[in-house]
Amino acid sequence: MAFTYEIIDKNVVGKLRQHIISCSVDSASGNVDTGLATIISYNLGVVSMATAGVTMKKNIGSGATSRNGILNINSAAAGDVFHLVVYGR
Repeated sequence: MAFTYEIIDKNVVGKLRQHIISCSVDSASGNVDTGLATIISYNLGVVSMATAGVTMKKNIGSGATSRNGILNINSAAAGDVFHLVVYGR
């Protein structure tokens, strides 16, 4: 598994669901299953990052395939730790 992640909180904000996810990275790329059917938007909260050029793509899996509810992360470094606040349905 490329990342260790855990959904630490689930809320409803207006018409959207909000999931807060804690992630620890042990490889350069991977997918985070947000538990949502589709991602509308997300925010990154940095805890400890060794890289500044991390890229994230919503509703995309590895190999640029469409995968609703998946957040694809690339160019991370082992040891990066961050939180995600993800909004969706």
